[in-house]
Amino acid sequence: MSGYAALLLYLAVAFLVALGISFASEMLGPKAPGGLKRTTYESGIVPEAPVGYFSVRFYRVAMFFMIFDVAVMALYPWATSLKTLHQAGFEKALLFLTVIGIAFGYVWNKGGFRWD
Repeated sequence: MSGYAALLLYLAVAFLVALGISFASEMLGPKAPGGLKRTTYESGIVPEAPVGYFSVRFYRVAMFFMIFDVAVMALYPWATSLKTLHQAGFEKALLFLTVIGIAFGYVWNKGGFRWD
């Protein structure tokens, strides 16, 4: 159990630090920002027309891109250490690529990457 005590202490300290930073930001931050501060992008430039809401499709495509992009980036460490992993490492990476390929094909078939 002593191995988990350090982990629990770390999580407790991380939670308290996050809570403390949020509380300090709320207490020490400006209370009444001006009208320009509440506009889009907080740049101080008045927008010409109301932007409205983005379609959910935009966020869905962005999320799929992030998921598959991170999955592809996970292959970089495998590719750099392929000579030390031998056949077992190659087979596991092939299994990983197969699962990612099936997921990619499923999303593509369901139209998850369409903008319209």
